[in-house]
Order: sequence, then C-alpha cells, then structure tokens
Amino acid sequence: TTIGGFIDGILDGTIEPEKQPYYLNIVSSEVKRLTRLVQSMLSLAKLESGEMQVNKTPFDLTEMLCTIVISQEQRIEQHRLTIAGLEDDGKITVVADRDLIYQVIYNLVDNAIKFSNVGSKIILKVYNKGEKVYCSVKDFGMGIPSDSIDKIWQRFYKTDLSRGRDKTGSGIGLAIVKEIMMAHGENIDVISTEGVGTEFVFSLKRAKK
Repeated sequence: TTIGGFIDGILDGTIEPEKQPYYLNIVSSEVKRLTRLVQSMLSLAKLESGEMQVNKTPFDLTEMLCTIVISQEQRIEQHRLTIAGLEDDGKITVVADRDLIYQVIYNLVDNAIKFSNVGSKIILKVYNKGEKVYCSVKDFGMGIPSDSIDKIWQRFYKTDLSRGRDKTGSGIGLAIVKEIMMAHGENIDVISTEGVGTEFVFSLKRAKK
C-alpha cells in the first residue's frame, strides 16, 4: 500500500517533483524490507520441508561471534551498548552448517541490540560442556512477558511490548532460528524476565580435536 500510494502520487503529479526523491527513498526502503521478508519466508519453507541441505563442517564459533559483532558495530555504538564476555573465550570449534549458524547468531544479536536498553550491555558467551558447545546471547532490555515465551517461535508473532519498538522486523527471525536448530538436531532455550532482559542459549556438536 505504501509503495503503490507513493508511486501513483509521483505518476499523477500529486507529489511535487522536488519532493519525489524523499518519497522514492521510502519506496526503496519498503522494497528492501519486502525482499528480506520474502527471502526469510523462502528459507523457512525450505527448512520446514527438509529441502534445505545442512552442510556440516568444523569452524570456530568464537570467531563467528566476533565477526557478527564487528558487522553491527555502528548500531552497537548508536545504542551506546557494551559487549562483554568474548574477551574470555578462546578458539572453540564446532561441527555445523556455517552459513545457517551465522544466520542464527546474527538474528539473536540483532534482537539483543534492538531490544536492549540504551547504555546497557550484551553478554556473549561460548563454552564447552561435555561433547557439546553452548552459545549464549544475553541482553538487558525489555524482556519477554511470561505468557509470550512459548509463542515467540511462531512465525509473525510479536509481543505487545516489541511492537512499539521493533518497526522493521517481520516476526519471522526466531521461527527460522528454531527450524535451523531442529535441522541440526540441537536445542535452543530462552530465559527472560519482563523489564530485566533475555538470554538465548543454543547447543552445537563439539568438534573432535
């Protein structure tokens, strides 16, 4: 509706020429948002149908976390957030699909930044436990209401609290995260207190030395 309205306004002259670049920028932003949504839907459909191949290889999970944090440096600075935890983690190698796990961590870090209180911190941890490696992404923000915890994995679901802050999300990121972990035969859990913060923890197979 937004795209159609602005384009029609430009074509029929309702929007004056000097204002057209402003509205074309909005149209461009909406097109990109729809593209991300379609790509997410396609990924989710492939995961649910079992069509997406899981190509497991060894890689350093700590390094991946650092790479994702660096890619989000500008947003982290805008929110005046402190990243903690990674300074204690050495090289920890897992066996998983690198691209899919990148998407998992990216979504979790993206949510942590989005829903953190300005000036707070995000704690990222990777640690070994038996034959498993656990990765934790913890924020100090709005948290998730207790009656919404079981619903956050559903596609398009957004809590009433997040609707006010998350203007760009599609509500599909955590559904994809859950499907990716299931495709790996692994678990992801969430611990959250409304008004305090949220922690996501997922497991992966530890690589043999």
